[in-house]
Amino acid sequence: MLRFDRRTPPTHIRVQRRMGLTRAQELMMMVCEDNGWTLRFVRGPLEHPTPVMFAGEQDYLVVRADGSIDDDIQLRH
Repeated sequence: MLRFDRRTPPTHIRVQRRMGLTRAQELMMMVCEDNGWTLRFVRGPLEHPTPVMFAGEQDYLVVRADGSIDDDIQLRH
């Protein structure tokens, strides 16, 4: 039996995840993506959305509102 993926296409999800990010975050994310990092999820608004990017399974970073990178953060599973 064939199964079809009914979820939203990845490109649509990618656009939704980036909504509400600052221009500085978007620019830093593009730089990170060019260097092999991928956006896994966006943490809900504390003050604003915070993207979390991964390179592999163990290496991750957070892109702050000003475009700076915070790689010294603990994620809860």
